[in-house]
Amino acid sequence: MAKFSSLPAYILGTACLGRGLMALVSPREEYGHVGLPLESQVTTVSAPPSDDSSSIDGSASPLMYFKGIREISYGMTLVALQFQENEDAVTTVAAILSVVRLGDGLVVWLRGGDKLRRKAMGHWITGIGFLGWVTRRWILRP
Repeated sequence: MAKFSSLPAYILGTACLGRGLMALVSPREEYGHVGLPLESQVTTVSAPPSDDSSSIDGSASPLMYFKGIREISYGMTLVALQFQENEDAVTTVAAILSVVRLGDGLVVWLRGGDKLRRKAMGHWITGIGFLGWVTRRWILRP
């Protein structure tokens, strides 16, 4: 089995942990970071927010706490698997994370509204970055 540098897994895992903590500590502010408007009192699933909706009005959904816990669990998983030197598992989790990031970008693109839609690019760039790292690890496997 090829021995990869542990640094990227630790950096990416720590970044996921940090993002998760941000969502738990400041769920309202996290909406702007991820590219979604705050929840209004009445939310319809069928229509994205209008251009005149303000991300200042509204409240943070309890789902933002789920997002925080999700990010923390991803970070802990990457760090723990790297610590155990389980290279195949690190690669697999990173592949799953790339799909998650691409999916998050799609949600932001479809539901973020015109003002926040550009934030989808950040999710997609991160997803493609993870995918590039995964591809490199797969290619270099013995």
